[in-house]
Amino acid sequence: MAHYAKTRSIHPDALPIDTELPYHHCMPPKKARAAAGATQGEPAPDGLLFAIAPDEPVTSHGNDARPSSNKPEPEELLLPSHEEAKTLYTLAAQIKALAPWQWMDETDVFGVEDPETGEIGFVSVMGNIGEHEAIGVYLGSEGIYGFIDLHIDPSATAHRLLEIPQVQLSFSEPKFLEKRDRDLLKASGLKFSGNKPQFRSYRPGFLPWFITLEEARLLIHALAQTLEVTKRFGAQSVEFPMSDGAGEAEPFLVRVSRNAETSRKEDSKRTGSSSSVWVDQIQRIPPPDIRPNDFSLDASLLRKLKEIPLSTMQLEADLFIGPGRVGKPNERPMALYMLMLADRHSGMILGFEALGADPSLDSMYASIPGKIVELLPANNVLPKQIIVRSELLLDLLEPIATELKIQLRQADELPAIDEASASMMRFVQTGKM
Repeated sequence: MAHYAKTRSIHPDALPIDTELPYHHCMPPKKARAAAGATQGEPAPDGLLFAIAPDEPVTSHGNDARPSSNKPEPEELLLPSHEEAKTLYTLAAQIKALAPWQWMDETDVFGVEDPETGEIGFVSVMGNIGEHEAIGVYLGSEGIYGFIDLHIDPSATAHRLLEIPQVQLSFSEPKFLEKRDRDLLKASGLKFSGNKPQFRSYRPGFLPWFITLEEARLLIHALAQTLEVTKRFGAQSVEFPMSDGAGEAEPFLVRVSRNAETSRKEDSKRTGSSSSVWVDQIQRIPPPDIRPNDFSLDASLLRKLKEIPLSTMQLEADLFIGPGRVGKPNERPMALYMLMLADRHSGMILGFEALGADPSLDSMYASIPGKIVELLPANNVLPKQIIVRSELLLDLLEPIATELKIQLRQADELPAIDEASASMMRFVQTGKM
């Protein structure tokens, strides 16, 4: 089990979508993705919660890879008629009655290995601050290292959440439930007072969507083990190893079914039964592979830019998720990204581009330097300085700044862009700027 420094939470109502999100800051720094290598530990002794862990382009730029998000094929969503739906709502009722967020922090993370697929979901219990009560299950190394990144980078924004693969059970106000949620709840035959259970799937570059049948099966294992592990937390004091996310592969407590280690036949011979028995393991989980994210810039546009005299302008640049969605009805909606340029002093918007993660989030990121190079000559301006908020843009724009001899710096506040994006949100919500 790993414990990371906590950060300020973000309320889901602040995000431009109509479903609730977990509370985190979320832009990943490079250092949390630099770890490499791993070894798997042995099962922890029975009865122990935690064991000691064993030890031709003009400009081409390789960037740390972000999760790929190719548009998925039609998915089999969880339906009210599926047996798994009733099981999930039964587990949700038990989680709500137990209320483990009363003694668990969201950074008290443990893994649960799916006996059928071998995939590990990393469980985080949210609600300790008394607002958003939920169980998040971060999927694989991309999910857990995304979680680590968002907890150690104070400059992260809430929109990074949409780029961390996860499934989630949250307890939401009834007004946030959609028709499919209400149908699932009704079919379960269970009654919930106050906030109601809601299940959501998060894929990089897409807005939260209903869970698939496959995700429901993983979530069943994760919630069942959440009941088991969190009860043990409540019964005894536990010390967690501390980490800043910058070292080698991180150690985690992982709950594993014995059937995941031995064949069902061998287990049956030993016990006279083929039923699963869950045990503790300490596993070191390596970070996801870093793939190059190359891009190229148009030589003629660069020459045109170099002919423009360097001005005294300070230009703000930001990439954020806007109020909208891309895609057909009844399909997982793609997030609508906004790339915006603004004069820091006058507040004038000098460039605006709507982007989507099609065919992938990586390809969208790779297009951003070229978009900037297109927008600058359109305004006949070459700024002295470009100011960005996120480390992502800092990385992406570094080769442009070097090529054009522009200063590049990072700042927490982008007042011109913040005002423009706030006006956009007001217009969407009220029809008035």
